[in-house]
Amino acid sequence: MATTAVGPCHSRLTVMTPVIRRWLAYGGKDSRPLLKAVATPINCPRRFLPKVGGTRHQETENQMVVQQEEVIYRPRQVRMDWLGMKRSWKYVLKTVRSMFSSVTENESTARLFKKDHVMYYFRNSEDLSYWYVMTDEDYGGHSWAELRQGLNEMTAMFRGYLSEKRPRDLLPTTDPLQPQPPYHGMVYLETRPFLTILDKREYMSLTGFNAVKLRLRGDGRKYDFEMVCDCGFEKRIAYVVPIYTRGGPLWQEIEIPYVKFMAKMEDGGYLLVRQRGMGYAMLENFRFKLQDGIEGPFQLEIDYIALIQNSTFPDEGTDNKDPWEPINATIG
Repeated sequence: MATTAVGPCHSRLTVMTPVIRRWLAYGGKDSRPLLKAVATPINCPRRFLPKVGGTRHQETENQMVVQQEEVIYRPRQVRMDWLGMKRSWKYVLKTVRSMFSSVTENESTARLFKKDHVMYYFRNSEDLSYWYVMTDEDYGGHSWAELRQGLNEMTAMFRGYLSEKRPRDLLPTTDPLQPQPPYHGMVYLETRPFLTILDKREYMSLTGFNAVKLRLRGDGRKYDFEMVCDCGFEKRIAYVVPIYTRGGPLWQEIEIPYVKFMAKMEDGGYLLVRQRGMGYAMLENFRFKLQDGIEGPFQLEIDYIALIQNSTFPDEGTDNKDPWEPINATIG
């Protein structure tokens, strides 16, 4: 049997199934419409099939219907975050254990029965992974810094070079009437956000204590110790206090009450006129910042950061009173 070309195709080969061949062998009549319906051209960009359903006299060889190729949807490959699942599972186990533990063994209530609590220490290299370094090099500056273990491999060494060289977009203008934008190099060491189940951000709590204790060894420069709190409505307030290091080989222990921290906007960097007490249960991170305007190398060695309870310090409030508050309005 001779084959007939179906549609504008380069190949004249057609495919017939064994069922059709058996039907033709047993005396099938008028097989041309059926052959045209099941015939499939090979190596064609599109499939041109004849229109089926009319009478023998109405059908013509030029009466074709274009069938659009089906779109193949491949399944999307999803990568499993095994590290995040492991961290989330540890948090679930920790939460369940705290529910069935006693008051003194529960981590959230055990701090009420002790005088100090170590938040961060650096006894191995894994403890450095909870911190990261930030410099003004990310927006065009020339400072650099690094974080590594100390010589005894028991402390953290934050060191680098503070540069006062301006970025290219902040170079002073030659016009004497134009204001010169102020600029100071900046480096800081900050803790990474604490993530719980399903990478949900969790806050640190300062409840149960009234002061922060630092054991460090500096180079004689002034550093800023900051604690960032999330107050909601996209407002992040940093509570800062200056640290004046001695320099030399001696360590120093610094106790800072909560009431001595000064509130400022994290983005703007300016102090708030109306000081407010910090949210003890909404603390995000700790930060050591250097921006004293002195170009040169720096080095700050940190042993630990702890929370302490000192009866000589007030438990709440702030010592930085509002100068415009009418505290003497009822006197006299």
